[in-house]
Amino acid sequence: MHHVNYTHVLHSGKTVIQHIYDSHYAGAQTIHEFRDKWAALKGLVDEGRYQRIGRQLDYQCGHSLVWRDAICQWFSNMSAIRDIHDRVGHYSGRIEAESMHLLDGYVNQTVDPWETASGGLAVECKSAKCKAQYVWTGDTGAYDITVQYYDENDGVSRFKLFVGSKVVGEWDANDKLPNSRPCGDTSIRFTAPGVKLTSGDTITVEGVPNHKENAVFDYIEIVKVA
Repeated sequence: MHHVNYTHVLHSGKTVIQHIYDSHYAGAQTIHEFRDKWAALKGLVDEGRYQRIGRQLDYQCGHSLVWRDAICQWFSNMSAIRDIHDRVGHYSGRIEAESMHLLDGYVNQTVDPWETASGGLAVECKSAKCKAQYVWTGDTGAYDITVQYYDENDGVSRFKLFVGSKVVGEWDANDKLPNSRPCGDTSIRFTAPGVKLTSGDTITVEGVPNHKENAVFDYIEIVKVA
């Protein structure tokens, strides 16, 4: 892959390993900027085209984070050299599914390869309906809440996202992705925008399996609306 040490300094002044980290973070940022630019075109292109391309960009944004994190984490483990910006392995606002309060049959699941799950684990539902909960302790305000989940091609799981007893998002895992197991190919995200949160609110992800797809999800991410 490369023929010099990870600590070799390139013409840019960066080490090889820091270039790997920085370039993958920059790439993910670029696709998010594409999505924001497309969002600004609402009303200027026909609605069908706007929605179709918007969904594709949303998918690509999510996948850019999956592979940014997977590749950077792999190189971090191989090199044992930290990112000088402390981004790799540190994700502000991210709550791992396995660290949430798991109810009614959600259990930890390993993902292969491990680096395609944040933290190396996800959770899967082993009953008819499962829940995972997290109590918000941050500031009151409006937040985008993202659920990173796995959409396999061997079933159509159903998800709901609650704040307290209020449903703030619901969706079917029915995209046509090219694998029947949780992995980088099937990792995708749903975002509920501008959700009002107050300290003490309980955030719940509810999953309903279908056929061989067990409503597997990786994490939730809570980002304050600018």
